[in-house]
Amino acid sequence: MNSMSISNPNRIFPISKAVKALFIVLGSIFFLYGCNGSKALSKKAVKLEEAGLYSDAALFYYNSLLKNRNNIDARIGLTKMGQRMLNDKVDDFTKTKAMGENKEAVYAYLEAMAYHDKVERLGIELNYPRYISDDYEDVKSAYVKELYNESNELMADKKFQQATIILKEIEKLEPGYKDVSALKNTAVNEPLYLAAVQHFDAGRYRLAYYEFDEIYRADPNYKDAAILRDECLDLGKFPVAIGEFKNSSNRKGVNDRLAAFVITELSSINDPFLKIVERDNLELILEEQRMSLSGIVDEGTAVQVGNLLGAKAIITGTVISYDERQGRLKVSEKKGYEGYRVKLYNKEQDKHYYQTRYKPVTYKEYYNANEVSISFQYKAISLETGEVLFSDIAEKKIADDVYYASYDGEVTNLFPANDEGVLTSRTDKNRLLGLLRAERTLSTVDQLANTAYSNIASDLASELTKLMRQ
Repeated sequence: MNSMSISNPNRIFPISKAVKALFIVLGSIFFLYGCNGSKALSKKAVKLEEAGLYSDAALFYYNSLLKNRNNIDARIGLTKMGQRMLNDKVDDFTKTKAMGENKEAVYAYLEAMAYHDKVERLGIELNYPRYISDDYEDVKSAYVKELYNESNELMADKKFQQATIILKEIEKLEPGYKDVSALKNTAVNEPLYLAAVQHFDAGRYRLAYYEFDEIYRADPNYKDAAILRDECLDLGKFPVAIGEFKNSSNRKGVNDRLAAFVITELSSINDPFLKIVERDNLELILEEQRMSLSGIVDEGTAVQVGNLLGAKAIITGTVISYDERQGRLKVSEKKGYEGYRVKLYNKEQDKHYYQTRYKPVTYKEYYNANEVSISFQYKAISLETGEVLFSDIAEKKIADDVYYASYDGEVTNLFPANDEGVLTSRTDKNRLLGLLRAERTLSTVDQLANTAYSNIASDLASELTKLMRQ
């Protein structure tokens, strides 16, 4: 069995001596740059220290060590200046604690410890009196209690936004403190709940539903939000029946195809309140009651149909006109020139050169176009009042065409021509190339018709969506 040793990686990935040398040089440059940058910062720190600006000096020593942790001068300087910085921060904590300023004392201590830990990450240990940790716990306990009491007062006054800010601060300082988590949950959800209840009582079920739903997604067990959300959905639902579409055009079946697109589009609307009444149920009920959709013109009939269908509105429509024009492919032969190179000899310069010449050729251009136009009148009728909720006439004209050229020879060498001869300008050449590379697939009239149906269905769905959200 063969084996391969990988103790020497160069045997597998050979590296040239030049590449090795480049890595060494680059490494040296980066090292020297880091050292020089560190030394420059350290020298500035010394001058700041001599001027008595030890806060600034400590910062420059710190940045110097970030660049080069082996800078001895910077380590000595930061140990000295950093200690003075920490001492000042500890003094701030001690003074504010003695004055009973609990909030200031808490954040003075946290600032002091944050600075201590930052410097320690560079390997420098700063000293502070350990007893202040116990003092901090005492003052923090007093401050958190103040915050807790204040948050409860704000909650009682229904100032939920302000209470939330304070409760978040408590969680940050003392995770798991008393019932802060539950209070914060209430502070966030209660404003939504109160607003949702107001909408619910006023019959604004859609607005109420979305606020109850937001509460439910945050806390499924918050009060009776889940029950009220479902009740909003039930009370605010908007069942819509799709009536028979009439056809006044000379094209058979257009109305049924359009109806299929409308039903599909409306069924895809992402709205929890919308319900589409099955077409089969609609026709069955009307047949049993010996009623016609064309009879839904007065309030009494509309309400009767609405009660039978369990729908609030019905959509009806008429295809007024439909026209399609299927083109024929037109082919025309065009004159052009194909360029080619000829090798010639210059006796005076005693060298060969190339010259482009052109020979007359022919190529073909093709054009075809299809078009569909449809006019459709639709309306939505309230099955509660008999009024027309919205109506419109949708007119769509959808067309597609192709215009391209073909050539049996070398396309890149083909040039257009006019009565005077070959056209060699870049503009003329690019125009012809564009035709030679143009799209050759033409949408069929059926595809264009489907696009028109889809556009009409989309317009109708948009109208219905606006109506439901009023």
